[in-house]
Amino acid sequence: MNILAVDTATGSCSVAFLKDRRLIAEEVYTAGKTHSRHLMAIIDHILDRCEIAPADLDGIAVTRGPGTFTGLRIGLSTVKGLAAAIAKPVVGVSSLAALAFPLAWTRKPVVAMIDARRGEIYHARFSGGNGSEPSGKERVSGPQEAAKTLPEGAVLAGSGAVLYREVWESRRPDIRLAPETAHVIRAASVGMLAMHRFENQAADPADVLVPKYIRKSDAQIHMASC
Repeated sequence: MNILAVDTATGSCSVAFLKDRRLIAEEVYTAGKTHSRHLMAIIDHILDRCEIAPADLDGIAVTRGPGTFTGLRIGLSTVKGLAAAIAKPVVGVSSLAALAFPLAWTRKPVVAMIDARRGEIYHARFSGGNGSEPSGKERVSGPQEAAKTLPEGAVLAGSGAVLYREVWESRRPDIRLAPETAHVIRAASVGMLAMHRFENQAADPADVLVPKYIRKSDAQIHMASC
């Protein structure tokens, strides 16, 4: 099964190609460049390196959020447009689940955190060995509030974990940050998490696959206050 996976949920951008649950190629960019300018070029480069035509794909996986409003729209619109052009299914994957997936080996609880800006973070807890379904709801809150809910001995991963490192160190000395490479969402994780749904023909209908923001955008908040 040939799967293309894409992530644009945060400031980083990642594209991967997987074949039969094996990672064949992946590109990860953390320079924070505009996703809309580079995403299709990265996709074309990955497919060209792997000598795979878009029509030879069996499906495309993409992060659906939470994350930046612009990044999610770019990723989903690009993937849905490509999938429609080649008549292939699409599966949306939680950005937080993709962050936690590389740490599924640990026996410690994992808390994935993404910077939500405005002094808040998106976060969710994942039990050790479970890299797909959170132990509770995906939430958005300030770091001080989040610190109160962290499970004992938790491992934190993601941009939100790094940004508020001092909060965790001062309020929760029992927790630790994941290795540096674990703070960026990898498209390979997105593809692996989506694989079983492709295999079970459980793709997302195009009209259902929309960004999961959790929180209203600044524009929506401004309009509501007018």
